[in-house]
Amino acid sequence: MTHPSLISVEWLKDRVASGDLGQVVILDVSWSSSKDMREHYNAEHVPGAVYLSTMEGKHTDMFPRNIPDADAFQESVRAAGVDADSHVIVYSDSDACGFFLSGRAWWTFKVFGHKDVSILDGGWQKWKAAGGQVTSDVSTPKKGNFICKPDDGVRLTYETMEVNMKESARQVCDSRPSVKYSGEDSTGHIKGAKNLPMSELVNPQTGTLKDLDQIKKEFSAAGVDLSKPLACYCNSGMSSCTLAFTAALCGNENVSVYHGGFNEWSKRSQKDQIEK
Repeated sequence: MTHPSLISVEWLKDRVASGDLGQVVILDVSWSSSKDMREHYNAEHVPGAVYLSTMEGKHTDMFPRNIPDADAFQESVRAAGVDADSHVIVYSDSDACGFFLSGRAWWTFKVFGHKDVSILDGGWQKWKAAGGQVTSDVSTPKKGNFICKPDDGVRLTYETMEVNMKESARQVCDSRPSVKYSGEDSTGHIKGAKNLPMSELVNPQTGTLKDLDQIKKEFSAAGVDLSKPLACYCNSGMSSCTLAFTAALCGNENVSVYHGGFNEWSKRSQKDQIEK
């Protein structure tokens, strides 16, 4: 059984209060390049949650936000108590109502073949604002039996995107802020790409994702047809994951992330493959 991709705080509050998480594994996937977010987890987190960083890849100049290798990811996920049939719920204390890191974690699980993964709508900020229980008790789960089954269709390479430039098999959408996408201070974007900034997908008043009708209107206004294949990108595979998540939430069954993003594209492509 695959659960809804978006889980409300109220649903999780009820599940936590029942004392029986069943096959649910709650993961705090908060991460920061400037501080250790495990300390934040140790101080307070959702009861029963386990800390897991999905950002422990071999970062390089070309891939400054790389994914972990399969063996390392499998081991860390098993240590977090995740089984092959677990319903994983991720949340974070990060930008865009928690979606900046939660979207990336959702996509990383998809890259490694785990289908039943959900995002807590509004993340840690919404959980606290809604009066959700918090604890500093660190869970020590039983080691899980999760197995990585990489899905190459979820993570697009530069070579695939270069072919797409000629064949236009996929629409391409940039999730960076509009000032990065085009304009006087922009370094440009992939030729032909549309633009839908991640910030346009969340509602700062409610601290959650916008409702589906609003999100569909945002995609339409950006010139994206959700019934057709879609490749999402940003600078290095972060905000683009939330763009992919929302497209999938709206029913697009053929959505991928170009992980290298504009960072790789700007270094490897021809000048005529970039426009402002």
